[in-house]
Parts: sequence; C-alpha cells; structure tokens
Amino acid sequence: MSATKKFLATAIVATSLFGGVSSASAVDTKDAAIARAQAQAAFQSQMSAHINAQRAIADAHRAANAKALADFQAALATVTTDAELKAAKDARKAAVTAAAATAKAAKDALVKPAKPVKPAKAPKA
Repeated sequence: MSATKKFLATAIVATSLFGGVSSASAVDTKDAAIARAQAQAAFQSQMSAHINAQRAIADAHRAANAKALADFQAALATVTTDAELKAAKDARKAAVTAAAATAKAAKDALVKPAKPVKPAKAPKA
C-alpha cells in the first residue's frame, strides 16, 4: 500500500473516531428516525387495511358468482322449454356481469396508500 493510501485511510479512520456528531444533530437524527419509524408503521397499517379490503372484494365477487351458479342450477331442474333455458342462461350471465362490475367499481374506489418518503442521503465529504 502506498504512503498516500495509508495516509488517506488513517485520516478517514481518525475523522470517524474524533469527528463525532454534535449532540444537537444527534437529537435531530433520533427525532428523524422516530418520525420515519412512525411513518413506516402507519404505512404498514394502511397497506394491511388495503389488502384486507381487496380480499373482501374478491370474496364477495366469488360468493356472487357461486350464487349465480346455484341459481342457474336450480333453474335447470325446472326447465322444460328452450325459452326457459335461454332465460336461465341470460339470468346467470346478467348476475355474473353485475358481480364483475360491482367488484371492479369497488376495487377502483380503493386508494392505495403512498409509501413514506425516504430521507435524502447525506452528501459524501
């Protein structure tokens, strides 16, 4: 290792050991860290609620489709004419379409939480 590299390495180590952070900026750093942690916790809570809402929408959509199928199968048991069969098919198609439209509207109404802003990195000296 050349003398210049040794000097630079020694200077960097000495600066990090002796050039510590003042107490005022240490408090600011601690306060900033606490604020970032609180923002992250709030974001995680909001994301959890957002995901639970999406799951509820998907479950409701699935349940509506299952009901449409059950109603269609019940109607098939009593169908005697082609017109009744077409009416049962149309009713199922309408129910599935309505369930899809309701689920899409509910998902579109959800607002995804914004991530907390990362702090700017300190410039290297």
